Amino acid sequence: MRSKMTIMAIVLGITILCLGVLAALIGAMGPWLGVATGGGIAAVVLIVYRFTVQPWQHRWGATDQEVRRSMPGDEILPQPKSTTRAITIDAAPERVWPWLVQIGYGRAGWYSYDWIDNDGRPSADRIVPKYQNLEVGDQIVMVPGMGPRVRAIEPNRYILGGDEEAGTWCLAVYRTPEGATRLVSRWRQDWPITPASAFWILISDPGAFIMERRMLRGIKQRAERAAAGQRSLDSPPVALTGVEEGPE
Repeated sequence: MRSKMTIMAIVLGITILCLGVLAALIGAMGPWLGVATGGGIAAVVLIVYRFTVQPWQHRWGATDQEVRRSMPGDEILPQPKSTTRAITIDAAPERVWPWLVQIGYGRAGWYSYDWIDNDGRPSADRIVPKYQNLEVGDQIVMVPGMGPRVRAIEPNRYILGGDEEAGTWCLAVYRTPEGATRLVSRWRQDWPITPASAFWILISDPGAFIMERRMLRGIKQRAERAAAGQRSLDSPPVALTGVEEGPE
């Protein structure tokens, strides 16, 4: 519940800020000129975001090959708006996978800004055995009552959630030639553009990027730390030389 309220407060705050700027313009310039100036500023912001910021953040971290590559679920929405983001993790896919399976509100968290999307509870920094049983039909909860249901899952490869109406989300791991992992997240949505949906997209699109980038980095940090710890445990003991033994 706290996450819902936090998100609503952020959206309300942005709305009030925009209305406040418009009111200030009207107060300084008069109603007609103030509204026209406000509309012009909004149009400039939208154009700059649409043609500069949005294309960059919609493929943050992803290579050209990863953007073009087909992923599970692409066939559900053949020609939608698509977002592909990726990150390299210095750990094998099978060591990254457990962090993905336990993801979600009410589970291990989102590894992102917990004060926004996890009721202020810290996301897990360890593998939680009771959350390792994600199956088709399970809901990946984003906030209480909302989140995609798993359509398909292939261990150590991908999780696919969503549907034709709300859009799809695929989170997949790919092994690199060096034995590391490319973690790739793809969202595909085909929403009709209306004034209401356009306003929501304008607010949610940059917000989703900020949250997902933090999530990808959070998974990277946790998986690499765990893998480094495991490598230390697996390393043979180092023989000490030049050390004088004490008397028996």
